[in-house]
Amino acid sequence: MTGLPPFLAAAARLSPSAPAELARLAGLLAQLRLVVPDGQRIGPLWQQAQMLARRLPAAAPEGGGVPILSGFAPLELFRDPARIAALLRGPDALLEGIRAGQGLVVIDGSNEGRPVVGRYIDSLHAALAAAGIPPARTVWVQQNRAIAAPYAEACAARGVAPVRMVVAHSHAAELWARLVLRRGGMNWDFGFAVAHDGARRHRWVCLNYHLRPHRALLVAWLRERPEPGYLSFSVTREVQGRDQARLLVAEAAALDRADPDGARAAVLRLIDAGLHHGSDIDGFDHPRERIYSLPAAEVAQAELFIVTETEMLGPGLLRWTEKTLKAIGSGLPLVVFGNPGVVGALTALGFDMLGDFVDHGYDAEPEPARRFAAARAAVERFLARPPGFTAAELARLRAAAAHNHAVFARVMLRDSLLDPIAAILEAARG
Repeated sequence: MTGLPPFLAAAARLSPSAPAELARLAGLLAQLRLVVPDGQRIGPLWQQAQMLARRLPAAAPEGGGVPILSGFAPLELFRDPARIAALLRGPDALLEGIRAGQGLVVIDGSNEGRPVVGRYIDSLHAALAAAGIPPARTVWVQQNRAIAAPYAEACAARGVAPVRMVVAHSHAAELWARLVLRRGGMNWDFGFAVAHDGARRHRWVCLNYHLRPHRALLVAWLRERPEPGYLSFSVTREVQGRDQARLLVAEAAALDRADPDGARAAVLRLIDAGLHHGSDIDGFDHPRERIYSLPAAEVAQAELFIVTETEMLGPGLLRWTEKTLKAIGSGLPLVVFGNPGVVGALTALGFDMLGDFVDHGYDAEPEPARRFAAARAAVERFLARPPGFTAAELARLRAAAAHNHAVFARVMLRDSLLDPIAAILEAARG
């Protein structure tokens, strides 16, 4: 690693390809000229890419290549064509060039993911038509890996040409920078929760932020179990208004077909009690901090990481968030209450998901209520084990953590950032 700056030499020890991949990233950025629409913010995809590339000692200068008009596009914008229209404003010469096939509009929502939503499609295409931007000169970036085919079908039904969909994941890219390059500081290291021997205080750990039906129902169940665990969950922080609470209760009941009335009552008890179990997130100055933080001292005392992903109920969605990646990073066995196919997709990337500790059969179940029940049963089977880990089990977990650290270092930058930007440049030149 002679001649590399210290941060990059450390990354290269984990992933020998890291220096070449970061150089490739800088080279890709040098081939584009990024223009942010007036009054808009740069999107998370480009923000992460620029911060990484600028750390290189001889990064290629930006600004001399294919013009890309791109602003940050949180999914809430898609409810209104006028708000999307603000992302399509730029210098007249740039817009004329894009209309003529020189350059590209990139709708950057790489920090989120949604299934096909008719209103979103209508808003996007109405805004593109009003601005005279051909869909062929537009890329929509988001996290849903299953959106391209149903989106194309929805466009065909509407008689409009589809934009190009590109999957990227800005949070995964930043987590890569924090865990591999040690950028920004971290309060935990990969595999930290299996680095020590001895008894553990918690049979499980379950961390939640935004209140969701599957989270509330799971928390109600966990609080009734006899095993000690560590819970981060708050009703007071998240529920605003009784209408939202009623919707939450109804959707929670739909997840428990065996006892919907019991599910309603259990979630209502949480809401009425104003339950608040805080963790490190209570002290955050900015909500962004929670994305990468873990209450490391508590996670290190746990045996099972119960992940409650952002979504569990909707069809047509395959994505994972930093929540699942952080659970893998802890080194603990995990159960994911989330979208179908998450565990399988992460396994396909090379991660060891510790199937000998946890039955991940729930991952293949497409129907949310059955998937919730199967995931809960997987938790129950794990908790039926004797408390703690044997020496052989700890050795197995540590080997898996080392393997997963290497996979994370080797794969995550390419999957979340490099390949998406390469696909955008290919579309711009096509």
